[in-house]
Amino acid sequence: MRRRKRRYKTPEQMRRRVSRRQRFFHAIGRILFLGVLLAAAVLALTVFFKVDTITVEGAQKYRAEEIVAGMDVKQGDNLYLWNKVKVSDAMLEKFPYLQSVQIRRHLPNALVVSVTECSASVAIASNGGYLLLSKEGKALEQSATSNGLPVVTGMTLSDVPLGRILSEESSESAEELLTILQIVDAADMLGDLNFINLSDLRDIHIGYQKRFDIRVSSVDNLAYYLRFAQTVIQDRLSPSDIGQLYWDAQNRLHYVPDTAENIEKAGMGLAASPTVTNAATEGATRQTDAEASQATAQSQSDTDATQSSDNGSGEEADAADEVDTDGDV
Repeated sequence: MRRRKRRYKTPEQMRRRVSRRQRFFHAIGRILFLGVLLAAAVLALTVFFKVDTITVEGAQKYRAEEIVAGMDVKQGDNLYLWNKVKVSDAMLEKFPYLQSVQIRRHLPNALVVSVTECSASVAIASNGGYLLLSKEGKALEQSATSNGLPVVTGMTLSDVPLGRILSEESSESAEELLTILQIVDAADMLGDLNFINLSDLRDIHIGYQKRFDIRVSSVDNLAYYLRFAQTVIQDRLSPSDIGQLYWDAQNRLHYVPDTAENIEKAGMGLAASPTVTNAATEGATRQTDAEASQATAQSQSDTDATQSSDNGSGEEADAADEVDTDGDV
């Protein structure tokens, strides 16, 4: 038999073989090391860092114990294995009067929950009682009474879950109401708001200071209109005046004396004041001869005021001088 010849590997081949073995064992070592670290981390998270204390800051409407009991995180749960955003959002719906929730982890075993609360600004008739809303339009509470809040009329509500923001699915007039609340709040008029009547979105009634029925044909340029009305009330009318403020087809502001009873009826949606038949029509008011002469003499000024109102800007003090009044001011 012929003897088989033995092959000898070169030094280069031997180095390559050793190198492959080293890389293999190094890879196995890294995997084992990462496995040990992962096991240690899991052990630390499950055995250590458990919630032991939960502290609540800023709560007044709700008791701290009530908020802790309503959280999705309980004592004994892991300090990290949950989503703070989801827990906070769930709390905002579960506790409607909470406006914001911030959760902080304090090692090794504590949670600090900081909350801010909102308050009811208006009430809307709903389910035989009233639904109380914040100025952001959040449904806060179903109440048997309006709790003395400004009442919103002319809206039909479907069921609105507490803790949710009013939406177009809740009411056809939801967008207009939210816009009005935002602008009234920005104008610092929310504290003197008495009612909002949305029965006709082309003739919106806003009650102010229990004396005035401010009427606008839409929410467009409402911020300017309210500043205009505030200037007239402060500079041209006396504290005893009661009446309506509205803009005619040429965007000129008119003041019409009225009674407190009619103003209240306008807010309740029972009946529109007979003094003004159409808030969008210039001929809705009766000018005296003296006022008609003054309007003729100031026709150019009225034109400038109309252009200023169309652009949603202008100086309110100057605009107040352009007001037509259908009674003594």
